[in-house]
Amino acid sequence: PLKLTEKQKKAVEKGTLSGYRRIKGPVGSGKSLVLAARAAELAREGKQVLVVSYNITLLHYLRDLAVRWPEPGATPLDQITFVNFHAWCKRVCLETGHLNEYEALMRGGDEGMADALMALLEDELPKLVMRVLEGADGHKASRYDAVLVDEGQDFREKWWHVLRKIAVPGGEMVLAADPTQ
Repeated sequence: PLKLTEKQKKAVEKGTLSGYRRIKGPVGSGKSLVLAARAAELAREGKQVLVVSYNITLLHYLRDLAVRWPEPGATPLDQITFVNFHAWCKRVCLETGHLNEYEALMRGGDEGMADALMALLEDELPKLVMRVLEGADGHKASRYDAVLVDEGQDFREKWWHVLRKIAVPGGEMVLAADPTQ
């Protein structure tokens, strides 16, 4: 089982009135631990949860933590989706029938120039997904009762706004970040 402080347990067991929460702290302060346990807690309540990170490896760690809250085997992992941001963007395009647009955009990034690729990943891809979600086909995209983001300091503000589109009305949004990184 995960060992949490009383303050961490409070953050795991209770949401906020607004539905928005920011967890901040330095490396090793337990941000990821709280985020994973919160995902598990929400899943145990029958809610659909999306856990997003920029770092693919971190997602495996978060999943390992989530299965340990409140005790090993208590978390219904089928209620939690663990995915990195760019893979989630592709998933939205696939679900909504916009895979061709996604692939055309990605082909445009094959120029080999680092700046062009960064612009594509940071700006163009989120713009495409936002357009899809705001369009007529956007209703086909999976919606979540909670969207939890780890390593939020690596996220662009526009990514956060795109993710807000897939939270159900009244849903929960949590951002864990290290402001010193």
